[in-house]
Amino acid sequence: MRPRAFERTGSPPPPAGEQSKDFTLDNGSVVHTDENGIPDYIEVPPEGDETTPESGQESGAEYGDVEPGQESAEAAAEVQANETLRTDAEILGNRYPVSQMIKGAGNTLQWGKERAAAAWNNAMEQPGLLMDKFMHGLAQSSYDRRKAKLDEVAHLSDNHPLKKFRMRKLQKAEARLNKRKANLEIRQNRMTGRVEAVKNAYEARREATIAELSERADEARARKALREKMRKEQNVGWFESWAAAKEHVNSIPKNQRRRIASAVMNAAEASKNSQEASWQARYAERASADAQNRVESIGGQLQQTRTELNSMRQQAGEIANMESDLVSVRENAAKLQEEADSLSDDSANKFAATYEAVKAQQQQENMEKAIADYHKRLAELQRQETQLAQSLIQAQKDVENTGKELENRARAEAAAKKKAEATQQARDRSVENTFV
Repeated sequence: MRPRAFERTGSPPPPAGEQSKDFTLDNGSVVHTDENGIPDYIEVPPEGDETTPESGQESGAEYGDVEPGQESAEAAAEVQANETLRTDAEILGNRYPVSQMIKGAGNTLQWGKERAAAAWNNAMEQPGLLMDKFMHGLAQSSYDRRKAKLDEVAHLSDNHPLKKFRMRKLQKAEARLNKRKANLEIRQNRMTGRVEAVKNAYEARREATIAELSERADEARARKALREKMRKEQNVGWFESWAAAKEHVNSIPKNQRRRIASAVMNAAEASKNSQEASWQARYAERASADAQNRVESIGGQLQQTRTELNSMRQQAGEIANMESDLVSVRENAAKLQEEADSLSDDSANKFAATYEAVKAQQQQENMEKAIADYHKRLAELQRQETQLAQSLIQAQKDVENTGKELENRARAEAAAKKKAEATQQARDRSVENTFV
């Protein structure tokens, strides 16, 4: 803020012998005196008068054609945001729960008494209210009749005696209706005003309780912040810091206590948010590492599956030969079985023929099983390769997404830490301002 060109101050008078003329201070300000030699006002030179051309050029080169004071606008806005004052309800929060409960119960009890009294008074006015409504209804019906009769002679001249008579009657009925309506509104407003007064009194007592307890919370937070600062910087004992903080906080204005309490709450909230942001960043880092490990694991499984699949495909020639040989093996097994069946049980070659037929049957079954197992395993490996390839693509997408989330969480963590540091500095400033 620029100082005013002419600023009245409470500066002491100049030395004796020079009270009859103006004099200049060390900073260039001119003190003007009156005819009695008493300082009247101080003329402060503008800021630009103390700047040499060289210094002005250096300033322009340093700030890049930005006027002094504008380069810290963002910092000032950030400081102002960190020093945002809290309301009474925010300052109080969940502190002093017993006092809040007791005062709230007392307030509710008083509200019940006042509400019962208001309900009783309104009940006492119910007969009068019914009478006012009844009289208002009569006046309304009278006015309507007079109005209808006047409308019947509306075509007559205003100087006609009948029309003039009915007009006077209508005016009297209208005045009577307005009177009855005013009486009814006054009574209704009085009855509703009792209920509103009870509600307003309850809210006023509740707000007064919050204000009282929030002031206690202001003092408690200010004392705590002051104790922590003294123990940290002056290394004083607990009792001495407690006594000094209590005495100092009692001597500072309420608005300064509120600023300290708000700064303490802002710092605590920012610290909590910073810690939560750090946790979220650690979770994101762990998720990113897990996603990367999953990609490596799936990639290894896919490589192993493809190696095994290539090995199986190299056996395709053998399986094809086995399938072609299977036809002759089946025919041989069937032929041997027929020969064994054609021999009688008493024949000496029955056992040998049966053994050869069984052996040929087992060879056929082994070849069929080997071919079936090959095709089954080949299909399983192909299906597994497809699934692993799809899983690998999804895992790579997960790695990309978790990497972006990790970057976002890292930025949020840095911003939260910066905010916590700024609010901590704002809290320290609010405490230090009470020392001036």
